[in-house]
Amino acid sequence: MSFYVYAFLYLPKLSLALPKGMKQEVELISYQNLAAVTEADISIEAIQETDEKLLEAVLNHDRVVREIFQQTSILPLRFGNAFAEIENIINHLQDNQQKYVTTLTQLAEKAEYTVTFAPVSPPSTLEISEARGKAYLLAKKQRFQQQQAFQTEQHQQWENIRQLILEDYPKAEFKDSKEGGIKQVHLLANRDTEVLTTQKLPTWQTECSYWQITLSEQLPPYHFV
Repeated sequence: MSFYVYAFLYLPKLSLALPKGMKQEVELISYQNLAAVTEADISIEAIQETDEKLLEAVLNHDRVVREIFQQTSILPLRFGNAFAEIENIINHLQDNQQKYVTTLTQLAEKAEYTVTFAPVSPPSTLEISEARGKAYLLAKKQRFQQQQAFQTEQHQQWENIRQLILEDYPKAEFKDSKEGGIKQVHLLANRDTEVLTTQKLPTWQTECSYWQITLSEQLPPYHFV
């Protein structure tokens, strides 16, 4: 029998509402002040047999982690961690106790947020469809120059806001999307979002007018463990 592991956490003083996992309700396996959120009899090989099974398993993993995270601070694991025996889990917690305690202390009352920056399209202020000859070429050149100037300013705004974010969140992780020039920033911040929503985001939007900024919901701190 194998044991799939979703996350590690402090052994809770009060009972948690343990959700259903991929097949059955998850359970806690503990060592001293730590516990692993586990599900028995889950085969990694079996859930990877088809794309449909794999997708369902990934979604269930994320759901379980999020439901536990809503109740307490956790150290979430990436998809695909399993142990052959309960003793292996206990030994793992024992071997990594100090590291996990330190990490959980750092994550206490914090959540991950994804801030998305979507580039605004440059304005089209010149009408060139009716122009002819030299006037057409001149209008086309002017519009190209305006678009180039817009894109240059847009790039500079991003570089400026990147530095501003790093001043407040030095461990922020930046990711460029493959489509649409969208950029994402993963932040570790307090679960209380007041500072982010009432102070940081308005300031960033003011300094970054050529970008549309959106903030995600609270997420388990996958990027900070």
